[in-house]
Amino acid sequence: MIQNREFLANLVVLGIQGYDVILGMDWLTAYQATIDCKQKKLTLITSKGETLVIKNASSNLSAPLISAAKASKMLSKGCSAFLCAVEVLEAPEPEPRDIPVVQEFLEVFQ
Repeated sequence: MIQNREFLANLVVLGIQGYDVILGMDWLTAYQATIDCKQKKLTLITSKGETLVIKNASSNLSAPLISAAKASKMLSKGCSAFLCAVEVLEAPEPEPRDIPVVQEFLEVFQ
């Protein structure tokens, strides 16, 4: 439930501590999500076609921080929360022999 509107999701239990729900690209796409980082705003389209805008009231703050205990208390009172986690992985360029399709025609790619 977001602002008293129902948004369906197929949830999978992951072995990750500290996250209640992680909504992926499929879910965001299904509800035509638009994330405006500058304005700290999330726009969703409900299944009934209604546009729902969730905006951080304290958008003039650069990076407000609260404790986990305070966040838990706010959530228990019905406040909305959004989490975005970004992970950057440094990976070496694959060699042609490491790509399955290329393995069959390795002499062509050398």
